[in-house]
Amino acid sequence: MNNWFAVDKTGLQKIQNEKNKFFIIKELVSNSFDENITKCEVTIKKSSKHPNYIEIDVYDDSKEGFKDLNDSYTLFANSYKKGNFEQRGRFNIGEKFALSMFKSASITSTKGRVIFKDNGTRSKTNTKISVGTLFSGLIKMNQTEMLELINQSKNIIPPKDVKFIMSHDDINRPNVFKSFVEELPSITEDVNGNLVRTKRKTNIELFKTKNNFIYELGIPVVETDIGFSINVNQKIPLNKDRDNVSPSYLYKLKTYVLNHTAQELDDEEAKASWVSEALEEADAEAVVAIVESRHPEGVTFDPNDHEANKKAFADGRDVVTGGTFNSKTWNNIRNARDEFPEFMKPSGSFGEYASPNMSGDVDAPLLDKSKITKEMKKVISLAKRLHMKLFNQELNVEIFDCKGLGGNSFLATYCKGTYGSDLSFYYRTLGKNWFDLKTNELEIMRLIIHEFGHYYSSDHLSKNYYDGLCKIGAKLYCNK
Repeated sequence: MNNWFAVDKTGLQKIQNEKNKFFIIKELVSNSFDENITKCEVTIKKSSKHPNYIEIDVYDDSKEGFKDLNDSYTLFANSYKKGNFEQRGRFNIGEKFALSMFKSASITSTKGRVIFKDNGTRSKTNTKISVGTLFSGLIKMNQTEMLELINQSKNIIPPKDVKFIMSHDDINRPNVFKSFVEELPSITEDVNGNLVRTKRKTNIELFKTKNNFIYELGIPVVETDIGFSINVNQKIPLNKDRDNVSPSYLYKLKTYVLNHTAQELDDEEAKASWVSEALEEADAEAVVAIVESRHPEGVTFDPNDHEANKKAFADGRDVVTGGTFNSKTWNNIRNARDEFPEFMKPSGSFGEYASPNMSGDVDAPLLDKSKITKEMKKVISLAKRLHMKLFNQELNVEIFDCKGLGGNSFLATYCKGTYGSDLSFYYRTLGKNWFDLKTNELEIMRLIIHEFGHYYSSDHLSKNYYDGLCKIGAKLYCNK
């Protein structure tokens, strides 16, 4: 019977030849891990009979052995694994890609042996083993490539309770740093046996390893810049070569990992690029932890109050500007602030930094005349005399019966005019005793000079304001 298709083994080998040869071990070991086993042993060594070739043996102790030896050479046969989320197989094709790389090979199991000869033919024999499956193959590879293959294979994470041996070295399962359950895309089959995409909650394990990979059920898929190795304990939607995930899948993983590790990352780890990406959709707790790690005592740049930005900066605060994060991350920071109101507030929202804003306070109540004391009148008179002496200009002085402007705890405000200026004191902030020149002259003079500095500039941190204070001090000294 002539089938529709025939496979050219040499052509298939050429297609696979550019790939990292580690895929061969991954496919063979995956087949073992998918079975009910307690042991998987891989031996990679130089061939004693064939120079420039190595021998690869993979043995597992599955009681049933290879379920159907016909599957070892039948491409795309219906796989019993494809509907099982916790098995790696899908198409019954991965081991054929691996098999095509060998000069010769054999599969011996509880049901017999299949021999793949170097002339491109195959045969079956009744040779059996009592337990498990043994793959043996001869493949062209130099010493350097062989050692690299062994080293890469040691990145495999065996299932729990499975003894994994790589060229006589026991490969122990690393300690789990953290595990959690999240929903991720996966693959299953529909009622007609077709593979379909789905979503499913699964256990995700994080490991601290030398090289960080995304793992599908212990098998390395792709190395990443994420600060952990991530073992996803279900089928992962992979590309054709099964060596990468989609950008959207990677993005989900980064976000989940950050949500569950933000509190454990040190300041240097919190600056990593993968963390910056994950901040776009991370949970509020993770956002707060990372941003506060990067910007201790941070406040956001207030576009409506440039003086507040300068004051906060002068106070040693980290003023975080718009260019620090992209728009998605800023939106997420604002969302986090809904849950944590004190997180990354604008500089102008802090009373000690905010600039006086007369808008909205024009109706602030003046202190009742009956409450104006002799001490207050003396301070008013002093301020007016000093203003005329310093600037040769009239000064209007008022005391408001409120606590600063806009709810902020300002002590006083000053507004320069062309023909006259205004100085306002805030009684609820200063208190009655503050106005006593006999006991509080130093603080009274300090506040008046501070406010008079605004004759030269409204910006406390500008050079004009600084120079203005110097002029005031010099004039007062020279005209004492």
